[in-house]
Amino acid sequence: MPRAAKTPATGGQIHDLLREVFALRHTLAQVMDQVHERAGMRTPQLKAADRLDRLGPATLPELAAQLDVSRQFARAVCNEMRDAGLLEFTDNPRHKRSRLAALTSAGRAALADARAKEAAIIQDVLPDLDAASVTAAQDLLQRIRHRLPGFAGS
Repeated sequence: MPRAAKTPATGGQIHDLLREVFALRHTLAQVMDQVHERAGMRTPQLKAADRLDRLGPATLPELAAQLDVSRQFARAVCNEMRDAGLLEFTDNPRHKRSRLAALTSAGRAALADARAKEAAIIQDVLPDLDAASVTAAQDLLQRIRHRLPGFAGS
């Protein structure tokens, strides 16, 4: 049996979807800190730890730029994490004064634990979402995100 042809979405349907994405972003911004704190780390700590875990040690200016925050904010977060034993500063072979921030083994363990707790919290709040639907929605949003940067030049 041949597959039915797909009907292209209208501009209005896509616009409605984008408005829903903005509404979801607003809701996520309201609950994100609560979820992160229940998972065991504050949002800035999770973001810094995630970045350092994915990309390796970084100077404070590099970390601040990656996180789109001020150097002072990055320093405060890193100092807080250092004091908790989650991060250490090491010598930078490329620069004498700009040390590298790196996760400690305790920091990597805390990040993994927080991510697992975060996933469990989300699963508890949204237990009935179908895996295929989530994957399809993620794929759709990713396609939209990749297509929009070229919009301004068209």
